[in-house]
Amino acid sequence: EYSRCGLPYVLSGVIPSFKDLIIHRESTLTRMMKINLLLQTEAVDVDVKAKMVKAVKLNEKETLRLKFDSLILATGAKPAYPPIEGLANKENVYALRTVEDALKILEAAKKFKDCAILGASYVGMEAAEALLKLGTSVTVIHRSPEPLSTLLDPDMAQAIRKKAEEEGVRFILGTTVTEVEGGNGIARIKMGNGEVVDVGFLIVATGVKPEVELARKVGAKIGKLGGIQVDPHMNVGVEGVYAAGDCVEYLAATTGNYSLCQLGTVAVRMGRVAGANAAGGKETLPPLLGTSTGKLFGFELASVGLTTRDIRRLGLPDPLYGKAAALTKPEYYPGGRRITMKLLVHPETRKLMGAQAISEEPSAAQRINTVALAIKEGLTVESLAKLETCYAPPVAPTWDALTLAAEGALRKLERARKG
Repeated sequence: EYSRCGLPYVLSGVIPSFKDLIIHRESTLTRMMKINLLLQTEAVDVDVKAKMVKAVKLNEKETLRLKFDSLILATGAKPAYPPIEGLANKENVYALRTVEDALKILEAAKKFKDCAILGASYVGMEAAEALLKLGTSVTVIHRSPEPLSTLLDPDMAQAIRKKAEEEGVRFILGTTVTEVEGGNGIARIKMGNGEVVDVGFLIVATGVKPEVELARKVGAKIGKLGGIQVDPHMNVGVEGVYAAGDCVEYLAATTGNYSLCQLGTVAVRMGRVAGANAAGGKETLPPLLGTSTGKLFGFELASVGLTTRDIRRLGLPDPLYGKAAALTKPEYYPGGRRITMKLLVHPETRKLMGAQAISEEPSAAQRINTVALAIKEGLTVESLAKLETCYAPPVAPTWDALTLAAEGALRKLERARKG
């Protein structure tokens, strides 16, 4: 078992080896945890009535039949390639999801000097930063006007994009790839806006889709987003069968609708609930917030809840927002760095719909964790505006960026109320 989230940092050399990503070694799982671990084995069918899993040992072609009292589906997700003819079957086209993927990318970076990345998702941007450190020329193609569009509004993502450009990333934004030319490999990428890019290899970072083939055989409900729909106990609607991880759709705290929240923090929480209940417990999982963070091109970024784009796509009332740029220490004290906060507020209920932060030092995630609690507890923006925060010159300013952003949103709400 290894940390998939660490793959880009091995690519860049920040983490020395893929072996350093191992969380639990086989001996730990089998000896200490007493787990019957079947590697190189694929589950191919499930008989729910007989409570039997049919599995095949891939190297030996031996068929196993495994009895169960309860079953957890943790089948994960696979790369979601865009509908470009032959793309998934071409050589030198990679996702970044496994150690094997990362090893192939490292080899490609040794052979070719130019790479394109399709999708400025967080993974796509991580890959861009890592490849720059390897000396590769990087072009990022993204259909939205700014990168990181699932996490940040355009005005918040702009600073990260500009810094990435300064370091050498070329962005082609607001368009999609229409054709990938070349024999078995990549030679030329054509886009809807008429631009053409010649590259040696391509990384596809346009998201993942749930792996639900086994879930269908179980009789689990598959939602509109393609994931396994579960209840708060992680049950799939079939007695004794649970699901957890990237294959799952679950309720979002901000909308009450089912959503895909394919984050490591969410997966482990789902797994804990599913495991407890499979063993006879009665644990529940609260609705999901989608609390995310990362570090790119010298910026820490973090977000929770909905972006403005999400809100408009869902047909919800346009949010009022409060935005503040501040220092992490008083102006007179050395070492303060810039942080920008943005809060999205429902114009009628005054509840928080989402929040975003970027900072030049580790501080964005701390603020977003506070907002995550506020959303979870259904607090209004007044609660954050009136929050008493700590202060000391070497540590924090008198007025935190979070409270300043909340006050800005509150002023807009008051002006809107008065007409």
